[in-house]
Amino acid sequence: MATVREKLGKRIKELRIKQSLTQEKLAEFAKIDYSYLNLIESGKRNPSIKVITKIARALRVSLAELFTVK
Repeated sequence: MATVREKLGKRIKELRIKQSLTQEKLAEFAKIDYSYLNLIESGKRNPSIKVITKIARALRVSLAELFTVK
């Protein structure tokens, strides 16, 4: 069973791809390092709420939508 951080990473990647963004571009918009974004998407890092908020804003989605598994 996937962990919460794995599910979050998968959801971020899903939304990023849906918007035709590269990891580099999303990281630039969110003002985080793209290698850190890669680790988040792969479920290897547990981002802070501050970083999660930056990613949600960069993707133009609510925090609730970021945590909604579809």
